[in-house]
Amino acid sequence: MAIRDILLQANSYAEVTPVEAIERAQAAAALIGARLSLGVCRVHVPPVSNWLANKLLQADQIIAAENRRSEEQADALVQQFSAVVDESRRGEAFVIDCPGQVTHWALAKKARAFDLTIVPVHGHPATPAMAEGLAFESARPVLLLPGEGAALKFERIIVGWDGSRVAARALADALPLCHQASSVALVTVTQDKDVGRDTPVADACRFLERHGITAEMVEVPAGGRDAGIALQAYREEMKGDLLVMGAFGHSRAREFVLGGATRSVLDHPSCPVLLAH
Repeated sequence: MAIRDILLQANSYAEVTPVEAIERAQAAAALIGARLSLGVCRVHVPPVSNWLANKLLQADQIIAAENRRSEEQADALVQQFSAVVDESRRGEAFVIDCPGQVTHWALAKKARAFDLTIVPVHGHPATPAMAEGLAFESARPVLLLPGEGAALKFERIIVGWDGSRVAARALADALPLCHQASSVALVTVTQDKDVGRDTPVADACRFLERHGITAEMVEVPAGGRDAGIALQAYREEMKGDLLVMGAFGHSRAREFVLGGATRSVLDHPSCPVLLAH
């Protein structure tokens, strides 16, 4: 299935999503041939319940000022989106209230009606949690998009493969991008954990061939490294444009327990990363 409708996640507070993130997301949407919409997480700081602290620190006044700032910055993001994104590619722009802090729960419900969600990497502390939450809860792939780096392109794609269910999901979600790529490599990190014997890498290559995509099979020794670090190192060595991987982990009590490979990539993405669960 083609990627036709992309959602860009943005934050109004405390670190505002920069306009450069909107520009980079528009470039990604243009490469993919999709429409781009904007979902702004508008943080609303709740009032202080301690009357003494409120009296001594004038907390209510401070909180009201911060909430006004958050609202103004959310409005500014919507205006920037309208100004930056070409009308022919521009979708909707909406604002979701996030009480207390940036969270993924409300946005994930909206993201389920899009083909892909872009989470820009620009220094906001909630970025890893937002990306993992959307990957787990939206049932849609997430594209982590760093704000810095080379000109955006998806010519050389590196797919992390271990035969697992989430790796298969990520590979299927990446098919539209693989069709556009000039090279695709299925990379298995050895000595990290048992590779799924029931779905060897050769079968994954045959799956791609049936979709008209020729892929190279590569084994990368872990060498004592985390699998995510090994994948990113190989991607850098081969000058890959996009890393595709499954988001390993599980949800418990509204918190996510992630595998080491997923965590290392979320915390330090060195290139655009397509995550799927």
